Amino acid sequence: MIYMDRSPTGNSITISIGIKHHDCWHYKLSKGLNATILVRYTYVLPNRQLYGYQTIVTPALASLGPYLAKLPEIRRYSILSRGSGRAEVVTWAEQSSILEHLLKTNCVFIGPTVIRDGIENWQIMAPSRVELQEAIASLEKHAEIAYIRSSASAHSSEGLTERQTSALTAAVEMGYFDSPRRASIEDVAARLGISASTAVEHLRKAEKKVLEKYVHPV
Repeated sequence: MIYMDRSPTGNSITISIGIKHHDCWHYKLSKGLNATILVRYTYVLPNRQLYGYQTIVTPALASLGPYLAKLPEIRRYSILSRGSGRAEVVTWAEQSSILEHLLKTNCVFIGPTVIRDGIENWQIMAPSRVELQEAIASLEKHAEIAYIRSSASAHSSEGLTERQTSALTAAVEMGYFDSPRRASIEDVAARLGISASTAVEHLRKAEKKVLEKYVHPV
């Protein structure tokens, strides 16, 4: 079953889909260096290379350059900055593109895309159910589908903002609230592409709203 949301401003449908694109260098990097990758944007260049700008968070930051250099898909890369376990990186790569498969079915992605543990987390918007089904069928031919979910705010009734919902969802999915914890606030912040202090603030406000809703239900 596919859970879908219709945009309040039209008939478009939005879903969150996780895929394992084994031929993608992002998959290899996330598994090889235990990295979380935030792909801010990517373009298909006229020469068919993929140009991408991404934030890479890894405990093996010193190994990032050598690892990128040995990946066969990477034609060129530049590390713009690095520090505190994260780096800003631009890349030129030659490989199949998930983006192209989406565009062929008139679907688009709403960035950024986050890759963790080999799973690319995409937000996809389709003009109609038919085109969304076509996009999913196309993706299944080129990648392993890990999950398909509704992208609606699961906590909209609690009055959460989009950023608070994103922070709370990431924290729950990553095991931040588990005992013992499976993820730190730094891990949650890395997945969201924000600072740890900002992630703490979003979570604090989200938790307060959810608890207030529970203690004082309408």
